[in-house]
Amino acid sequence: MDKRIYLIRHGKIDVGEEKRYIGITDLPLSSEGINQAGQLSEYFFHISIEKVYVSPLIRCVQTSEIIVGSRNIESVLLEELKEINMGDWEGKSFAYIKNRFPEQYENRGKHIDTFIPPGGESFYQLQQRVMPAFESIIRSTVGNVLVIAHAGVNRVILSNFLGLPLQEILNVYQPYGCVNELFWNQTYQRWQCKTVG
Repeated sequence: MDKRIYLIRHGKIDVGEEKRYIGITDLPLSSEGINQAGQLSEYFFHISIEKVYVSPLIRCVQTSEIIVGSRNIESVLLEELKEINMGDWEGKSFAYIKNRFPEQYENRGKHIDTFIPPGGESFYQLQQRVMPAFESIIRSTVGNVLVIAHAGVNRVILSNFLGLPLQEILNVYQPYGCVNELFWNQTYQRWQCKTVG
């Protein structure tokens, strides 16, 4: 099986100077993010792509549109690929949550896999949402596929495929515009991953 699944994080967004919980907040690409998507377009220009699956949030849609450009490739928006929902924490800075809700902030640090922000979801719940959709993408395609999503979404997919505990999810490095190439290893009969950009 020569099929490749290219798991991509969208280009950079502008969240200001402070680190914030963005989640499902629908922010567009920054000028730097647009440039990153342009570089991805160049990277994939000579790679045959059967289909593109995209989170419906605008930062992913823009990244996808720039990568695909004028190529005749079917794009499918999937609600399941939306970023983790941070509930009441959406748009708030890390410092704000730490100062106003120190116990919740500490709890999330200790139980990153199962902690649920008020009105949001945990990484465990995110994985339960994302993995059936991702496995369906693998089953229903033959050729190379692009999946354009978010850091949290990519991390739960990679954790699942690499056998990493969700407790260590933030150790999975996913910078803006990165590309994770998933491929089937015939010898070991399992999916493997390499980061290519």
